[in-house]
Amino acid sequence: MIANVDPAAKEYKSKVSRLEHYMAFMKLPPELQLHISNYYQARYGGKWFDEKYVMDTVSSALKEQILAVMCGHLLRNVPMFQNRDENFICAVLPKLEYELFQEGDVIIQQNVPGDRMFFIDHGQVLMETDFYKRELCDGDFFGETCVLTKGKHLATVKALTNCQCFSLSCDDFQELLKGFPDTKKDIEKMFPLSYDDELV
Repeated sequence: MIANVDPAAKEYKSKVSRLEHYMAFMKLPPELQLHISNYYQARYGGKWFDEKYVMDTVSSALKEQILAVMCGHLLRNVPMFQNRDENFICAVLPKLEYELFQEGDVIIQQNVPGDRMFFIDHGQVLMETDFYKRELCDGDFFGETCVLTKGKHLATVKALTNCQCFSLSCDDFQELLKGFPDTKKDIEKMFPLSYDDELV
């Protein structure tokens, strides 16, 4: 009954039904099917919204406000984004991509080249190297050195719970910095002095 009166719940039920048919047709192993189904539940919470449609149909001013509410506080926790020109922050926000990781997922692997950094909106992860372990949670971030260097990750990061994150790709960030040469120069100057070898 709820699905019948709630369009978002009805659409979610329809999507899950198609997903189940697809998984059965592809003969995916039961444990993988369960993992995928759990992902959908964690990602969408029983309701299906077309986020791209929403963002594409609101004004640029409203889109900026939505992104600021969703992600602005995450950027302010990262030293290289603190005390930056508001135009720069507003340019970064649309580049952030929402990602959800399930408990046990390896988000980044030590010694593997990185292509993006992550901001934890909600959840817990374990950052681990041969020498230390550190738990990160809501508001924390990791992978930031790779955004500038495209180097290898210095640690493995694994989800301890379902984790709702936003990511920023190296390519998007480097392209964005071209429009803010002073900010680019400042970030590249302060970066080696502001981060220690415990960061990834």
